[in-house]
Amino acid sequence: MSLNLEQKEVAEHLSGRILTLAGPGSGKTRTLTERTGRLIQKGIPAGKILCLTFTNKARDEMRERIARAHGAAAQQVFISNFHGLCGTILRKLGEPFGYDWRMTICDSDDQIDLLMQIARKKGMEPTKPQGRAMAMAVNDWRENLGTESALDAMVEDKRISDRELPIIREYLRTLRGRNMVDFSGLLSETAKLLRDHPDVRGKLQLKFQFIQVDEYQDTNRAQNEIVELMAGEEDNVLAVGDVDQSIYGWRGASPDAIPRFIENGKRKRGTCKVVKLGTNYRSTPEVIAVADRLIRHSAERIAVDFKAIHPSGEEVKCAKLGTPEEEGEAVAMSVSNTMKSGVQPRDMAIFYRTNDMSRLVEQGLAKRQIPYVVIGGGSYYDRMEVRDVLSMLRFMVNPKDGISFARVANKPARGMGDALIGRIEAFAETHNLDLMQVISEEQLPRIRDEHGKPLADAALRACRVVRDIFDIPFQQMRLGDVVNEVLDRTHYDQWLKDKYEEKNEYDQRRQNVNELVNAITTFGRTNQKATLADYLQSIALYTETDKADKDGNAVKLMSLHASKGLEFDVVYMIGVEEGVLPHYKAVEIGVVEEERRLCYVGFTRAKKVLRVTWCEKRQDTSSRGGGAKFRVSMPSRFLMEAGLIAEGEYKIVAAEKKEKRARAEGRSISGWKQD
Repeated sequence: MSLNLEQKEVAEHLSGRILTLAGPGSGKTRTLTERTGRLIQKGIPAGKILCLTFTNKARDEMRERIARAHGAAAQQVFISNFHGLCGTILRKLGEPFGYDWRMTICDSDDQIDLLMQIARKKGMEPTKPQGRAMAMAVNDWRENLGTESALDAMVEDKRISDRELPIIREYLRTLRGRNMVDFSGLLSETAKLLRDHPDVRGKLQLKFQFIQVDEYQDTNRAQNEIVELMAGEEDNVLAVGDVDQSIYGWRGASPDAIPRFIENGKRKRGTCKVVKLGTNYRSTPEVIAVADRLIRHSAERIAVDFKAIHPSGEEVKCAKLGTPEEEGEAVAMSVSNTMKSGVQPRDMAIFYRTNDMSRLVEQGLAKRQIPYVVIGGGSYYDRMEVRDVLSMLRFMVNPKDGISFARVANKPARGMGDALIGRIEAFAETHNLDLMQVISEEQLPRIRDEHGKPLADAALRACRVVRDIFDIPFQQMRLGDVVNEVLDRTHYDQWLKDKYEEKNEYDQRRQNVNELVNAITTFGRTNQKATLADYLQSIALYTETDKADKDGNAVKLMSLHASKGLEFDVVYMIGVEEGVLPHYKAVEIGVVEEERRLCYVGFTRAKKVLRVTWCEKRQDTSSRGGGAKFRVSMPSRFLMEAGLIAEGEYKIVAAEKKEKRARAEGRSISGWKQD
């Protein structure tokens, strides 16, 4: 494999810490692949190499490239994203915290439901937004490795209320007690396990002697801690990152991750080698020039000068439209014309700052019968019937999983009402039993109803039916056979038919279930040593970005955040206006730098063609009621910084906007502070 000088320097680095600052399209995956191979060639056992990525797409691409380039030995390299690695660690080594191989992952919806369920038990009547706010608070606390005092301080800071604090504490106890973990807990629990248990830490340091981490600028405090603890004093760790593409501060990414990585290297072994990859193998010089002019305005960066190797192409175009309706029509027409020139729909994408901006573009594409798919518009795995089947499987794997049990115990109806489910869960918690043990013949006679009497015959029958359904020896069965068996026992297809045939929804829902059965069967055939728990973990960590490569020959519509890590021949960025990009909330709280980096990420997804639009008027969505309200817009400052509009044009539009606003308010423009 041919590498440039900088890539070769990284690939041949053997011992100690190294930071690779990799600009967009600079061949970082290729470099990581080659370094992995050279480590193996130098006698490092493949099983002692750990490669960490952020997306399933990047993980799969790296795995395929390493296997293709370096043969069978490379199959032993452990390649995973952070959450997948942590799930594996907790399932195999998490016994000190009460986790074992049956551990299941609680998704964001389940997390909110469980918090609200605990709140109701404590006499509150929480709304969904309150449940979501508590979930956000606990996630932030965990991913920043917060202490108990930091949790208490959240009450003082009014991030949570006095009544919510005991709910959060009970939520954390409940998860561990049920052998469950949420997404933030995967990270924080693993970090705590490594920190507090030297024997576990030692096993992993011995197992993984060389660590490679991609997209290091997007790591949070918990992920930083995991890397540092696993690296140990040998410190053979490679981090690849780009400060210019750090766009997840709002999601907990640590802004000082890269500087801290350098400092930790100096503390451990006195040094941290830094190599910059500045050659762009993705985009045309025109796209690179625009992106480079923009990012040079960033105050928070470690400068990397990068150049393009592709021949000159089409100039980047910026169009001013009157309204979002005109914008949607113009973009759809341009897509249609581009398709006529021979570009396939799959090679085009349309980006926007917020998901609600897709609607008018969708209308334009649909009118022209252009195939498209909205990434982030609702996952297949969020559909009711798919969640039902997955809950059946999760309960079989982890009979302590009360969330899954409550979802499927009475679906189809079999006399297992909410009150009975609650009593079973309470009995399990009080007597430290799992739910299948509670409904065994030994324990059933001990359960009492609300009057303190033994359960009625109808309730006993319902419990026995549920027990018979889920008492499946799934560990001795092929994955496809397991899911078919549980569907047969529950008569789930008949329930779907009875409930949805008259609504003309049955065929689609049945098709969704069949698609899931086929996917599980294929997973089992492809990964013959994989267990049902392995499959459930892989599905729990599925992201919307993973969907982008699996939707056939269609134009992709997605938010700028979702575009990270992807690339397309033709990219449209719509709504590049003040108040949209940068978003008005980002301006209010002073994080315009991150918005600039977000715009930069969008620009650098384009390989050949980049087209940008902004509107003179856009509907004001910052307030509700009163019908459609429009505000006068002005082009984003980022367009001026990138050289797509002249500085004079930007100021003229700004002045016109002020004048129109003043006129509407019945006063003079004179005396206003100038921009």
